[in-house]
Amino acid sequence: MSRSAAPESPSPESALRGPLLAVLAIAMAPAVGLGIARFAYALVLPDMQADFGWSYAEAGLPNGLNAFGYFVGAAAAGWAAGRIGSFRLVVLGAVVAALTTALSAAVGGSVSLSVLRFVAGLAGAFALVGGGTVAIAISERAGARASLVVSLLYAGPPVGIIVSSAVAPLALAGGEPWSWRVAWLALGLASALLLIPLAAPSVRRAEGDDSRAAGRPAPLRPMAWILAAYGVFGAGYITYMTFMIAFLREGGAATVEEAEFWCVVGLAGLASPWLWARPFARLKGGWGMGLATVVTGLGAVAPLFLEGFAADLLSGVIFGLGMFAVTAATTMFVRRNLPQATWASGVAAMTVSFSLGQTVGPIVTGLFTDWFGGLTGGLGFGAGLLALAAALAFTQRELSVIEVAPEPSLANDPAAGRRFGRSA
Repeated sequence: MSRSAAPESPSPESALRGPLLAVLAIAMAPAVGLGIARFAYALVLPDMQADFGWSYAEAGLPNGLNAFGYFVGAAAAGWAAGRIGSFRLVVLGAVVAALTTALSAAVGGSVSLSVLRFVAGLAGAFALVGGGTVAIAISERAGARASLVVSLLYAGPPVGIIVSSAVAPLALAGGEPWSWRVAWLALGLASALLLIPLAAPSVRRAEGDDSRAAGRPAPLRPMAWILAAYGVFGAGYITYMTFMIAFLREGGAATVEEAEFWCVVGLAGLASPWLWARPFARLKGGWGMGLATVVTGLGAVAPLFLEGFAADLLSGVIFGLGMFAVTAATTMFVRRNLPQATWASGVAAMTVSFSLGQTVGPIVTGLFTDWFGGLTGGLGFGAGLLALAAALAFTQRELSVIEVAPEPSLANDPAAGRRFGRSA
């Protein structure tokens, strides 16, 4: 009597393919929410400012409200994920961000744009926090390659930066007073196209992956050092992202060179997950974030000591390699050290700290820039903040692992009782 052959177990490569593809699709949400809806504003702003005759204060108001919206979204994301699920939060945030990008073409002034920028910031935070929660839930299926799976989520914003660096300059090339409206419409269309992978059947499994990753508050006191570090990092990194284009223009860079610089930052960020996956799998405590922040700081300080556009491009490469890796490092810290049911609130707490820093950072740096009488002083201050952030991150220790009693509704779920962080 013949015996049926036992089914072959999948190879490690095929087992990894599903999580990788799912996270790459989900990465398109922060690609739209951050890479386009947020960062592309710097590319379109000069034409809008010229058309409306805005002062610098009026031009800065929409982005200030965008940062505030990001803070509000980050603060509410953990609660929202617990109500509708992290995957649905990702889709909601991405769709709203794409809509606000397209609708920016129809604004009549600073006030209406500020409203849309606020909503875009809130939506971007939903996309990132929800995406981070889903990514670390999916990474549970990736075994030893979990750090790569998580890091790939943060290839999304660089993709958005690359797309916007190609789309916006082409739309603005006509030089018409209304060219900025064409740019926003083109960016909105590009956003819609980037979101198509979220409809793939393989991605829908993510709805099940995050079922236990939201709904409980994260313990914040044991992770105070890395929270503080991430806030200071937010203030330091946004200084570079805000003033570097102006620094290039002050040095005589052409519009095409500004776009090239923006694209180089995005390309470096795209390569970042492959560079950092192995170190992040081995580094404990805040060391992963600390080393990535050091790299970011080296990129930020380079323009102060090196001259020429080639040096500026090198600065963008180094900065891009470190900047997006920092966010991946904080998400990996949450995955390693917090109970699964608190992942959403843990990622949200990190994002709140980060958003506070990047809200305050441009204001404080602007004061230093005025005080020193030039952008060099402001960029130097931003680099100093990154150095402080690295020092704080290195202070964060890995958290010990002890059992947590599950909530009553999860009492019969063996996976619900996971670990709780306490400084080791």
